[in-house]
Formats: sequence, C-alpha cells, structure tokens
Amino acid sequence: MEQVRRYGHWADKPEPIPAEQITETVSADVVVAGCGMSGVSCALRAAQGGADVIVLEKSGSWSGRGGNIGVVNSSFMRSQGYENDPEAFAREWIKRSGNRCDERILWRYINGSPRAMDWLLDIVTRPEYGCRPALQGSVYKGETYRELYGSHRLFGGPMEKKGMRAGGADAVYAMYTEAVKLGVRLFFHSPAVELTKENGRVTGVIAETENGYLLARAEKAVVLATGDIGGNEEMCADLAPLANKCASKIYGPKGGNMGDGHRLGLWAGGSFEDTPFPTMLHPQAYHFRNYCFLFVTPDGRRFMNEDSYVQGKTVAILRENAPYAWSIMDSGWREKVPATLPYGGGLFWGGDCEVGESEFILEEEERMLAWGLKRGVVVTGDTPEELSERMGVPSDVFTGEFDRYNALCAEGKDRDFGKRRELLIPLDKPPYYGMKFAPALLTVVGGLRVNADQNVLSENGDPVAGLYAVGNAAGGRYGVDYPILVPGNSHGTALTLGFLLGERLGSENDG
Repeated sequence: MEQVRRYGHWADKPEPIPAEQITETVSADVVVAGCGMSGVSCALRAAQGGADVIVLEKSGSWSGRGGNIGVVNSSFMRSQGYENDPEAFAREWIKRSGNRCDERILWRYINGSPRAMDWLLDIVTRPEYGCRPALQGSVYKGETYRELYGSHRLFGGPMEKKGMRAGGADAVYAMYTEAVKLGVRLFFHSPAVELTKENGRVTGVIAETENGYLLARAEKAVVLATGDIGGNEEMCADLAPLANKCASKIYGPKGGNMGDGHRLGLWAGGSFEDTPFPTMLHPQAYHFRNYCFLFVTPDGRRFMNEDSYVQGKTVAILRENAPYAWSIMDSGWREKVPATLPYGGGLFWGGDCEVGESEFILEEEERMLAWGLKRGVVVTGDTPEELSERMGVPSDVFTGEFDRYNALCAEGKDRDFGKRRELLIPLDKPPYYGMKFAPALLTVVGGLRVNADQNVLSENGDPVAGLYAVGNAAGGRYGVDYPILVPGNSHGTALTLGFLLGERLGSENDG
C-alpha cells in the first residue's frame, strides 16, 4: 500500500469484484484493454501471428484521433527522397527529453517504426480502404528545435470521407477491420475495472458491461492500451500539473483518457515513471495562428523569443501563469509571414500542407483571419494604443514593448530575448492585429514504468508477470517534455510499440 499512499483518492484500490457478480467468462491468448492506435495495432499484429485475441473497449467504438503518425523512416519516405539518420535522431530526442527517456524503448521505436509504418501503409492503401499516403510538409526549420520529415498523413480514406480528420481515424479503422476479419473478438461498452492475478501473475481483466461483469482470461498477456490521464483532473494534479493549467483539453473520445489503465496497473503491482509526466501541448486554443512577430502576456509584456516551435510557445505561456497570450502582427503580414517560413514555420505558423506544397496559401490564411475576427479572438486597431484597448491590456506597458520591439528590429539585434536577425521584422504597417492564443492539452504522454518489451515494472524494477502497457498508458518514451522532432510521434510510437508487442505475443508459445 505504500505506493498507493503517495497519491490522492483516485489511487485507492477498490474492493475486488465478487465472483458471483461475474456473469460471463471468456478466454484468449491475449486480452487488450483499449481500442485505439496502440491497442488495435497490438491486437491485429498478434492475431496475424496466430494468437487468439480479445479487445475490451470502454466506449462504443474504436478510437482514431489526430492526423499525423510520425515515424523515423519508411519505404514511402525513401520513395519521396527523404531518410533520417537514426543515430542523429536518437541524440536529438534524448537531448530534448532531458536525458530522461528510456533509450532502449527509444531505439525500439527508431528501429521498428519503418517496418510498422510499411505494414500499416500496406493495409490502408488496399482498394477497400483507398488511402493515399503523404508526408506532412509544415515543419519548424530553426536549428535549435528543428523538426524532421517523417509525419505521415492518410488522405481519401473512408473515415475522411465521413468528415473525420485525415490520418488517425482511417489508420485505426483499417486495422480494426482487419482484426475483425481475423477473428479478434471485441467487446464495446466494456470498461476494464480490475485485473485478476494468480500466483503473482496477471491472468485476466474484469470489465463492467450492461449485463454485469465480464471476466476475460488471458493465457499469455494482458495489454493496457487505455490512453492517457488528461481527462482526470485529480490524476493530473498529482502526476502532470501542467495539464490542468491549459485553457482547453483536446482529446477523444470524451469520457475516455481518465487514466483507467494507469490505475489498474498500479493496483496490480506496477509503478509509474518519474513525475511530472510530460505533456503534449499545442498553442491552438482560441486562434489557430501564432506566427513569430511579437508575443505579449495579458499584462502587455513581451515574455519570450517568439522564434520557437509549438511546445516551446505553449510552455512559455504556462511558465508565466498566464491563461493566454497575444500574437501581434501588422497589415504587411501577407508579405512578412512568407519571408519567415524558410527560417521557422511548423504547426500554427505555417499552413497544414504536404511535402512539396506551399506552407503559405494566402486564401487559407485570409480565411483563418476572418474566422478569428468573427469569433472575437482576433482584434484590430489603427494604432498600438487602440489595439491595446481592444486586447484589454495596459496601454502604457504594451506601447512601450511595441516601440522597443521595433527598435530592436531596426538595430538588427534582439538584446532582450535573442531572436535570430532574419526574424526581427518590424511591425510598421497599420492597422495592427492581436491574435489571442493559449495552451491546449492534447494528451499526457506519461504512464506506467515499462521495460523495452513493454512489460510493466514494479517499484523495484521487477516485471509484473503477464502485464504489458503501450501507448499513453506506458512511460519511458519521453521524460520531461514532448519532443516534436517528428510531428505526430506519439501516434508513431503507439503504432510501432503496439505492433512490436503484438508481433512478439503472437509468436510466443508461452507468456
């Protein structure tokens, strides 16, 4: 109980489900809790290897979110003329993770992701799915936080045609459909509530259903693929405090991401990686464009080098304990933004494009600006004083910062925050615009301590026999921060590590 007493009441272990309340028992080689990217890739690959697989899912369907699946390399990338250096990739990832990621897990991802992505693309490009793969073209090009090509998108699939974001939904749908063809049994509206153990080994999952409790016995392994803790305020307060400071939390499905697998693993004898858990943060609350000119807090003060990537911008706002920030631009933005893209760019700075396409499409940027003005998250003023009034910031403070910023641009040296000379572009063409933006939490990318085989570990570092975790239920991938070295790498690690675990479980004769 010592482990549990470190946390709030969310960690209190409930009483075991009485045997007489179990109304149905089923058995399989592998039982997977969670039907998202990591869970479905694991289930499908295990089934392809001959394993009998059961998947338990809390909601009424599979879950495919987001548009980017980031991997290190793939055959498709090479066909487009791109290939990353695995050793350089690893060094940069480790550095951005504060040297706290598990390098063995990282190298499983690096070495396994080309094969996992090739496997996925072979599935989704079949005629019945009809997806067209593409590489995300908008990446941050600054040397310090440089992003690499490797983020895969999927276009033209059946889920995109239904209005879902191109990428994650079609990937999970295709894997799910193939899993069903191979006889994987899926139980929806069946949240996992307890893990069973015999002689120190995890042997099954009890799920709550409309008809009582279901016991799914696992001959080889139980795999927790239950997502993150972002929807659980109490767990975030203990394990990832930054998550609760964000202006919004963007995750799906609603009602998921409550840390169910984290708690189940803890109660079964597992432990957590070091806290605070890293968080995936994007500056996309309120307005979807930030660019890189002048950022100020609600008190009108400049607070950072605006030449940064999405995670850096967001963490900087949270560091100020500010609920949001303002990004300032002038009416010359139509010429000035394109001039910045060779040096920066990336999400919310450049456009959402494929490799080879322009990062700046004027019609799209005009549409985004008009949408922001209509919603009131973009304001405009003919003078800095008028703009400050519209933003609701102290006029004397803001105008002083505005004038100093322009003076630094004229000097060609940012003596306050060190922005590169190429991006010191003055704001000198009225009217001026203030774009309100704030941190949004996409997911908390930390969880149960696991080894390179995804086996959950106890406080002493011993494997909990029969229990595995993948995706955002598992730790070890990151450390202190989410490194957007390749956009969408949370999906990429979920796909890859789920695939590799499923492959091993499908080929084993015993657990």
